[in-house]
Amino acid sequence: MTCDLDATSTRDVRQAVRQVLAAYRGLTVDDAVLVADELISNAHRHGDAPRACRLRLIHEGRYLRIEVEDASPRQPRQRTPNGSGGRGLLLIDRLASTWGVDNGTGHKTVWAELALDREGSSGHAPHLAATPTWQAQD
Repeated sequence: MTCDLDATSTRDVRQAVRQVLAAYRGLTVDDAVLVADELISNAHRHGDAPRACRLRLIHEGRYLRIEVEDASPRQPRQRTPNGSGGRGLLLIDRLASTWGVDNGTGHKTVWAELALDREGSSGHAPHLAATPTWQAQD
């Protein structure tokens, strides 16, 4: 599935991720939606048009690959989070099984792969996968 990010809302892409993962529930879907949202937000904030997003099931359907392409030559970089941001790639790094950048002529593709065969997607963020139901503190 491919979406033109300059003509498609982030909300519609999040819904598309949910549709692609209709057979899954819980953290697997939540992680994938969050990773897609962060990749798209970064492309809008730091990238140049045209922008596109691709969702693909790979490795015999065991992984979801999310690719976001834009025309900016600037490379993504992790930075120390502060009041103005810096959390997006940190979240992607913790939730995705792997991620990276492919550079092409006149564009780059930032991608992330999420395992669909285990809760928590990556195994890198066990505190997220193991979090019990939150209870209000008195």
